[in-house]
Amino acid sequence: MEQASSRRRNSKIIIIINSLQNIHNSKSKYLLALHSCTESFGIAIKDIENPEKIIKSEIFNIGRSLSNKLFSCIETILPRKYWNQIIRISVAKGPGSYTSTRLTISMARIIAQQIDCSLDSMSSFHLMAPRLYKDLSKKQTFNPFWIKDVLPRRGIVAGKYQLVKIHQESNFHEFSEIISPTLISNEKLINPSFKASNNIEKDIISLINFSQYCQRSKIQSSWQKTLPIYPTSPIDNQK
Repeated sequence: MEQASSRRRNSKIIIIINSLQNIHNSKSKYLLALHSCTESFGIAIKDIENPEKIIKSEIFNIGRSLSNKLFSCIETILPRKYWNQIIRISVAKGPGSYTSTRLTISMARIIAQQIDCSLDSMSSFHLMAPRLYKDLSKKQTFNPFWIKDVLPRRGIVAGKYQLVKIHQESNFHEFSEIISPTLISNEKLINPSFKASNNIEKDIISLINFSQYCQRSKIQSSWQKTLPIYPTSPIDNQK
């Protein structure tokens, strides 16, 4: 009995080890998503050749150390030897941390250029829209709304969004970004509005679902057109 039980345990261990070894293989085709608009760095990958199509994601709370840990964080979730199997990248382009956003977009552009793949981008406010629109009444579900962030001594940054369609097959909520995040001089002009709320764990999943939607729709996105959003200057123009 004990020998049989031991064999079963060993069998389970072998199955687990084999499944872990099969996470990455030469036939995998990866979607890679990167989000660094806050002091947390979110990464997600999905192997579209995997029948289960599981999203693997991780959040690194590295503060301002991204410049030193960018490569190692990505390698933690996807070793470098598999990077040539990335077929599409998506990146959050701001608004957010000036340095972190710039570093991640530069990294994404370089990889996309070197392996010749599409690079999708979406504002961090746009990624929040699928979460925040749920506070609208049912009658307002498809009406435009604003997402805003109040910056001390700089004003209000806001973007305008509208639900277009929910794609059930890819779990992607398609929103139109009517107005990209920009400085707003009069808060009375943005109504209804919701306060920007970061949730990197959920937003990195929305980002990779967006990438999968673009892949299924055969949308070509050039790395050359992907630039960070800076609603305010990184330096104060004070005389």
